[in-house]
Amino acid sequence: MALHKNTDRGYAWVVLVSSWLQLVICGIVYYSPAVVTIGLLETMKEGVFKTSWVGSTLYGTYMFTAIGSALMDVSSAVIICHYFDKYLPLASGLQMSGGGAGLLMGAPIARALLDTFGLSGTFLVLGGIGANACVCGMLFRPSPHEQHTGTKSKETSGDVTRNLVDQEVDVQSEVRISYVQRLRSTVRDTWSLVFNLSFMLYVLSYTFWGFGESIIYVHLTNFAESKGTSQQNSAMLFTAIGVTSIIARVLAGFAGTDPAIGVFMLHTGMVGVAGVLLMLCPLLSSSLTRQFVFSSLYGIFSGGPMALVKPIIVDLVGVKQLATGYGVVNFIGGLGLLLGPPFAGR
Repeated sequence: MALHKNTDRGYAWVVLVSSWLQLVICGIVYYSPAVVTIGLLETMKEGVFKTSWVGSTLYGTYMFTAIGSALMDVSSAVIICHYFDKYLPLASGLQMSGGGAGLLMGAPIARALLDTFGLSGTFLVLGGIGANACVCGMLFRPSPHEQHTGTKSKETSGDVTRNLVDQEVDVQSEVRISYVQRLRSTVRDTWSLVFNLSFMLYVLSYTFWGFGESIIYVHLTNFAESKGTSQQNSAMLFTAIGVTSIIARVLAGFAGTDPAIGVFMLHTGMVGVAGVLLMLCPLLSSSLTRQFVFSSLYGIFSGGPMALVKPIIVDLVGVKQLATGYGVVNFIGGLGLLLGPPFAGR
């Protein structure tokens, strides 16, 4: 990436704060199904298996389609990689702590909304919270690196326009040509990533990770209540996850900037420990104290890897293919997020 005056400083930090706030808002919506599922179970009375599809569908479509709240995640992920170079792992860690903050607040907020406004009112208020992300998005602007690329595109577009005018072709044809060219470029980039063995192995790892993690985010509160924990304390388990997740994401970002550690080893080790914790969950859930211990530990080892996803993708495919690479990771990884909760519900 060509360096410019705002790399790692200046407006880069405005972009970082805006993207952090976007992820806070996104996290509140994203991590609310654990509590909303209980409301759905009480209202719909359809059983855990069918009801778990609501939360898993949110996670799955979030990753599959990159529409709605996923636009916040994708835009936030891509833009900081154009504004940070040397401090990218640190910036990614700080940014991803926004998701941890959303996790910290999401479940308690959803619980309070359910108690106050009921299920319909909860959905309405959560939608209003999500709409505030538009304000953060207004502070995003193309980096000089992207503007330089855009200038070249405009010059090319200008040549095409003059040719079209000379040939008396409708301006709409130019727009269609531009979209077709972009689509072909995206398909070509995606196809090239499919044959990148290192990248696809990471995608497979990410998919299995999502399969296990989505079970926690949909079923943890209901599972805790089945062990005799109150609704309020069950929601507070996500507060424990959120606090330790924020700390872990920032520390992982700091650690990722150290060449002696490396993002790959750190990411793999933390995901591995998170997997072990998931297997031990039934053994750590017999009392409220053990539930909080599990939640705190899980927040550490599941939150830290989130800060390293984008630096890993940049290392594997480069900044130019980051958006496509991030999309492929989300699309294929979404399969794990979609199937995990119903699998556990069954």
